[in-house]
Amino acid sequence: MLTVKSIGANVKQLKQYGMVAAGSLGLTGGRALTGPVQAQIGISDPCNHECVFCWDHPPKERETSATADRFGHRRPGVMALEQFKGIVDDLYDLGTRRIDLVGRGEPLLNRSAPEMIRYVKKRDMHLVLCTNASRLFEPVAELLVAVGVDRVNVSLNAGTPETYPLNHVTETPADYLKVKKNLRFLADCKIAAGSKSPVITLSFVISSKNFFEIAEMVEVAHEVGAQEVQFNHSVIHEGSADLALSDAQYRELQSRLPVVRARASSLGLHSNLETFSASMPPYMQTETAGPSVVPCYVGWYFTVILGNGSVMPCCQCSNPVGQVTRERRLAEVWASADYEQFRIAARSLPEPSDRLASCECGNCQLRPRNLAIHNLLHPMNKVQAGEEVKFYSKGLLGRLQGKRVIT
Repeated sequence: MLTVKSIGANVKQLKQYGMVAAGSLGLTGGRALTGPVQAQIGISDPCNHECVFCWDHPPKERETSATADRFGHRRPGVMALEQFKGIVDDLYDLGTRRIDLVGRGEPLLNRSAPEMIRYVKKRDMHLVLCTNASRLFEPVAELLVAVGVDRVNVSLNAGTPETYPLNHVTETPADYLKVKKNLRFLADCKIAAGSKSPVITLSFVISSKNFFEIAEMVEVAHEVGAQEVQFNHSVIHEGSADLALSDAQYRELQSRLPVVRARASSLGLHSNLETFSASMPPYMQTETAGPSVVPCYVGWYFTVILGNGSVMPCCQCSNPVGQVTRERRLAEVWASADYEQFRIAARSLPEPSDRLASCECGNCQLRPRNLAIHNLLHPMNKVQAGEEVKFYSKGLLGRLQGKRVIT
């Protein structure tokens, strides 16, 4: 039902998209006329898991020279409540209405996480919590339902207890069962409250360690009461070459997907399996899917603030564009010359730039989103793209807002 409040919110949102488009078209140089559509706030840089595919907290044998640079060349930190409130206030004033509590660690390790969650929802902002669910204890689950957190995205990455330690190497099969128990309690809390929120999404990074049990992943999602399953190919970087699927493994995965899609549908699970099946892993990218390095618009629609205050323009960059401190607020960093220069350099890709030296632009996880935006804004100068971009384009605005997109 349309109300004055909802109409006003939609008008503001359309205005924000228009301002993002103006910047993306180069009409403002590198200046952003509005805040990001989506902001990730990493309230805890440390993590209690070590995962084989993770750049930030890999097992020791997978650490590389780049691992130490993942936190803006500073020590990992845990964000204080007052700093968090200042960042949220700045984002709200800039027009941002979606916040993801995620970063380069486990957010529920921050003791102030419950107060932070309450603060965002008091602002009536769309809130997504990304977690490994190991600390999703009963009081936390009850809070998420009570305050109306919109989504909980759980990084699970295994369909069976036996495979869990192959991906989360510090964990055991028993830990996997505890995570399942935590998720089932959250789902039961929703049922008891008669609430549809939060939407529970299980996320699986697919690699050579787990591709063979994609069907089991769908089953476990149904078992714990999740509404969605999300699949992504592993991004291969130094120290993780063994995670890449071989040609034979990729063909086997593709052969399983039609049955898995049908099963997910029969269980009432929403998924990105259509897009996933059309998406070749970045490390297998071919010319038929278009160039690997494409113009990037992340500087207008997205930002990441780490627990130590480092402001990162992208998840795949190591150099910060600034720091949030007691003396410097996020709004100042967002409007800074350094951020403007990053936006100009990113929009000019594939032209090289020193500003992007720390970014893995050739291995970009946001490539489908950037291509969808580029081809929407430049209909006479489209970049060749694969099928996954066509699927992504269908629900572009919904994806930016964090709403359910069935592909």
